[in-house]
Amino acid sequence: MNARTELDSPRDLMVTASSETSISLIWTKASGPIDHYRITFTPSSGIASEITVPKDRTSYTLTDLEPGAEYIISITAERGRQQSLESTVDAFTGFRPISHLHFSHVTSSSVNITWSDPSPPADRLILNYSPRDEEEETMEVSLDATKRHAVLMGLQPATEYIVNLVAVHGTVTSEPIMGSITTGIDPPKDITISNVTKDSVMVSWSPPVASFDYYRVSYRPTQVGRLDSSVVPNTVTEFTITKLYPATEYEISLNSVRGREESERICTLVHTAMDNPVDLTATNITPTEALLQWKAPVSEVENYVIVLTHFAVAGETILVDGDSEEFQLVDLLPRTHYTVTMYAASGPLTSGTISTNFSTLLDAPANLTASEVTRQSALISWQPPRAETENYILTYKSTDGSRKELIVDAEDTWIRLEGLSESTDYTVLLQAAQDTERSNITSTAFTTGERSPAALMPSPPLRGVWLLGCLC
Repeated sequence: MNARTELDSPRDLMVTASSETSISLIWTKASGPIDHYRITFTPSSGIASEITVPKDRTSYTLTDLEPGAEYIISITAERGRQQSLESTVDAFTGFRPISHLHFSHVTSSSVNITWSDPSPPADRLILNYSPRDEEEETMEVSLDATKRHAVLMGLQPATEYIVNLVAVHGTVTSEPIMGSITTGIDPPKDITISNVTKDSVMVSWSPPVASFDYYRVSYRPTQVGRLDSSVVPNTVTEFTITKLYPATEYEISLNSVRGREESERICTLVHTAMDNPVDLTATNITPTEALLQWKAPVSEVENYVIVLTHFAVAGETILVDGDSEEFQLVDLLPRTHYTVTMYAASGPLTSGTISTNFSTLLDAPANLTASEVTRQSALISWQPPRAETENYILTYKSTDGSRKELIVDAEDTWIRLEGLSESTDYTVLLQAAQDTERSNITSTAFTTGERSPAALMPSPPLRGVWLLGCLC
């Protein structure tokens, strides 16, 4: 056995050119003293040949080779009986055919194709493709010789395509390398969203071209949440997704399925609506105030928008902080019917509207006073309420238990009480009346003067007053 490890090997054996019957080689010179190089070249037929090359050479052209054959070529350095390790390269006479086509990233309308280098380098590449059994639809693409991949686009879904690639060098064309690939099924298209509520959305679409078994609708919150999906029959083109969270952004995807094959997905985003506040009520109603109370929605609320209207007057808009669940209305008009509408808002989202109605109470007369008090009379005056009034109910009673109730015209704002008892404490009660409604009671008190020995003159009758009752 020859010793091989004592000599340095020639390195970087490369093919620089080839023809139908020759292959040109170069290599890096071995370091150290040698006698010569030995080149061994073996065609695919298996019959090896050898030649020796002077030690000062770093290139050589093998001639008289078999045309269109693959060769395994090796070179060693020799000195006496010593031989270095081999440096080996594969080469072809004529064209090295493209060994195979590799298909990847297959969709319903496109496919990526890659291939190996031809040798020697081609002048250009020609790629042809067509649906099987439809050669009249063959498409041809001329590619730069440096290209090692191509993307075919605009293909028909679920269709088998025959693809062949040839290398062209001058006037010589290599044998085509052929392959076939079937495109995937196409997805549905034109996805749209409608009928958005706080916990559901309707998804609609147009069907794909290729036949398929069913649709798969998938959905999940874009922030945090699990992926849910539903199987939808291939005969429908709309589906309502339910049991969603309110005021939440969802990613919805849709694809078609045939057996174990799935189309690519089409996706869209949608915000569910905010849920409504509930149980809006008005309590603690007075002539000028009312307390609004409600229950907050599940959604996070930035603020509430309250619109307060009465009669045909344009509504007053009130913004309330989103953390609140009540609001005190003030400065209302007495005995007025109000409508309150309300909705929640968060960023661009708004809830549905809820409403309630209430009526403020009839306001009482104000500044009830007693003046010009004598032994048997007193002048009672007041300011009228803001609300429309039908009449007043005036009651005055003394500490001895006597009591009288009078109906006073709505136009009057005073009345003189006469025939009173001397040196007596009186309390006057006054309220406004409209239909069956009564205002709150306002009151005042006074004391008549002491009896004098002078004779008493008869009292004149009261004007504009009806006596309802007398308790003595």
